[in-house]
Amino acid sequence: MLEKALEGSGGSAASTAYTEAFRLITRIAIGDKSFVVRIAGARCLKVFASIGGPCLGVGEIENSASYCVKALEDPVLLVRDAFSEALGSLLALGMNPEAQVQPRGKGPFPPAKKLEGGLQRHLALPFTKVSGTRLKDVRIGITLSWVYFLQAIRLKYLHPDSELQQYALQVMEMLRPDTSVDAHALAFGFVIVGFWLAFFTSLEWAVTDQMTEPTQRGFLVFLGKQLESSDVTPSMKIAALRTLSYTLKTLGEVPLEFKELFDSTIVAAEHPLVLSSCQSDGKVPT
Repeated sequence: MLEKALEGSGGSAASTAYTEAFRLITRIAIGDKSFVVRIAGARCLKVFASIGGPCLGVGEIENSASYCVKALEDPVLLVRDAFSEALGSLLALGMNPEAQVQPRGKGPFPPAKKLEGGLQRHLALPFTKVSGTRLKDVRIGITLSWVYFLQAIRLKYLHPDSELQQYALQVMEMLRPDTSVDAHALAFGFVIVGFWLAFFTSLEWAVTDQMTEPTQRGFLVFLGKQLESSDVTPSMKIAALRTLSYTLKTLGEVPLEFKELFDSTIVAAEHPLVLSSCQSDGKVPT
């Protein structure tokens, strides 16, 4: 009922109503023993973001995002999924202060501010620093939050599709191993690389399917340059190659501006294999 009431208000109700609703959600609902109530709390947070976050300043958005990250350790899948969506929506709102609704009532109210560093604090750091039995659950939850965030900034807040390259670079940086913190997890090798691959692959449709053709061409060049980087890690290469494959399939051709990078990165990567095969049997493989 609260979710529907918030949605129906459209951000135009009295400020006291939103303040009380937010208090109810954060102090009672999201920590309730019943998973149904926790899901309802997450959905209400998402609605708060969708109607412009009336009465939510930077501090409230920050705290709500922290609640959502913590909730990604919940043992119930439906709860984690609900908070993943809420987290992505809240971060998108925080980065678009012009979309934040000023509440009705006695003022003046402080001007809306942009949530600085929110992606780093609530997506990048939790992904790289998480450990323990819920490691996989938290990373999958953050993966979904990225997707919801990208959807919101492109479809709701109408950011240009060219900005998605910047976010793709942040995702790539998350795939860089931090051996000082995640050494135990990295010991699983292919398991972790496989998860990172699934992480970036799940973003492919959110990134490339929202791009115009010129931006997709530029995105191919961007990914190719990532492969040329001297400090690129194997997991980053896997993610970049899979996304290259998907983008090429979506575009339907290899653009001329990408051909030189294609030859110097992907084709060149096969040279050690070619040499090894030639040395072993004296024949050039097809």
